[in-house]
Amino acid sequence: MKDRPSLHALQSTLSLGLVALLGISLAGCMSGAERRQVNLAEDGNTCSSFGARYGSPAYNDCMLAQQRRRDLKQIEELEKTRLTTEIARDAQIMADRARKQRCDRDPDRRECQR
Repeated sequence: MKDRPSLHALQSTLSLGLVALLGISLAGCMSGAERRQVNLAEDGNTCSSFGARYGSPAYNDCMLAQQRRRDLKQIEELEKTRLTTEIARDAQIMADRARKQRCDRDPDRRECQR
């Protein structure tokens, strides 16, 4: 007899999924221009907290560093997504090959009937 997931585990998974869905939907509420304004304000606050005065060379350097940091983070996330997609594609190819080999050996298998 297979072990069935407990009700608590299912509830936890469902709750986690709902929280993730809510977070994704709320993140999509901000337009690109609004997100840039929020980023600019956050970066300005960060640079000010470092002691750089608005308009000074140190402030400008700090703002550029904050943008660079944000750009690098975005590039890293895109690279992770690319790698995940590539891994999933390779896994699908391997699964298809394995299924084909099983069907070649035993064409009467349920997974081989179309």
